Amino acid sequence: MPQKILDILPPQPELSKLKKGKIKNGDKNGDKRGDKKGKKRSSFLRKIVLVIALFFGLIVLISSRAQSEITFQPIRDSLNIIEELKISPQVEDIDFGNKIIPAEFFEVEKEAWQEFISTGESSREEKAQGVIRVYNSHNPPTPMTLKPETRFLSSDGSKYFYSPERIYIPAAKIENNKIAPSFIDVQVKAMEAGEDYNIGPSKFSLPGLVGTVYYYTIYGESSSPMTGGFKEQIKTVTEENIENAKNSLNESLLKQAQDSLKESLTKDFVLLPSAVFDKELESFCLQKAGTETPQFICQGKIKIKCLAFKESSLKEISKKFVLSQISPLEKLIEELLSFEYLQDKADLEKEEITLKFKISAQTYKEIDEETFKLQIKRKTQREIEDIVFNNFPEIEKIKIKFWPFWIRRTSNNLDRIKIKLDLGG
Repeated sequence: MPQKILDILPPQPELSKLKKGKIKNGDKNGDKRGDKKGKKRSSFLRKIVLVIALFFGLIVLISSRAQSEITFQPIRDSLNIIEELKISPQVEDIDFGNKIIPAEFFEVEKEAWQEFISTGESSREEKAQGVIRVYNSHNPPTPMTLKPETRFLSSDGSKYFYSPERIYIPAAKIENNKIAPSFIDVQVKAMEAGEDYNIGPSKFSLPGLVGTVYYYTIYGESSSPMTGGFKEQIKTVTEENIENAKNSLNESLLKQAQDSLKESLTKDFVLLPSAVFDKELESFCLQKAGTETPQFICQGKIKIKCLAFKESSLKEISKKFVLSQISPLEKLIEELLSFEYLQDKADLEKEEITLKFKISAQTYKEIDEETFKLQIKRKTQREIEDIVFNNFPEIEKIKIKFWPFWIRRTSNNLDRIKIKLDLGG
């Protein structure tokens, strides 16, 4: 009987379990990693949605607070008025009915001196003087008498001198059979004035003796130079110089006093040319007419009493003058109000000044902001410009700003529409 061969493997439960366990554990870890990735992706998407929601929420919030700013420049009208009023210390407040503004008296003293140029001219000259020793060597010895004004000619033949006195020259002496000349020292003057006659030591002849035997025996010599000769033009003070100098000094003193007074007053005060009501003036010159000097000095002192008024008072009454001539719908631009003083005259007895002046003013027509806002609410820039052009001819220029920048219309809320007035310069 044939035999059966059977391969019988024993059961291996542990190995089967182990393999099954490994497979199961591997599946579980894979599932966990997939869950984590899904959760991260979901969280990121939620954040993006939240940011977008916040962004649009912020836009909606800002847009709900949108504002617009409308700046307009009105058409301006010019107005010129000529007015006349009184400036008086007798009133304390502005009197519009009588056209009087208040003023105050102020006093100031000033002293000064000034140097002036002499314009007169005079000649000043002097003749040179010196001593000539006159010799007498005539033979036979003979005394000689020379009359006054006897002339002496220098050896170069160009300079004449003379003696104002009579000259007596003793006779010469004979010593050892030789002539010993006698001599006498004579004071002489040049015939003409000038520095040219200040010559050095020289020999002299006597022209008056030409043609006589004495010409060669009567002569002169000087041992020292002639001095003191000069001729010049010098400046002198004239009566006209003194008169002009006093007038100039007086004008300068008055200006200095007024300037000093202006500096001591506040900037609001005004001093007109006719504001000086009392003036005490003294002036004199230290040199008299005819004094030889290129310059001379004059001194002076002044005391003045002036009437000054406040420019703010003039501006206040000028505003009333302008407002009295414009309609209630017109407004005055006070910053552009200006004056031009045309004429002022002081009344010394009444102690007041009459001032004629020109007022230059700028006005514009006022716009009702509430009405304007009602017409431009929920309007675009182009629509607002059309409304202004058609309904508000009193507006010259307009500038529109929206906030935030993406807003293109004004708000329906009138409080969020701001109106600004640009009066220009």
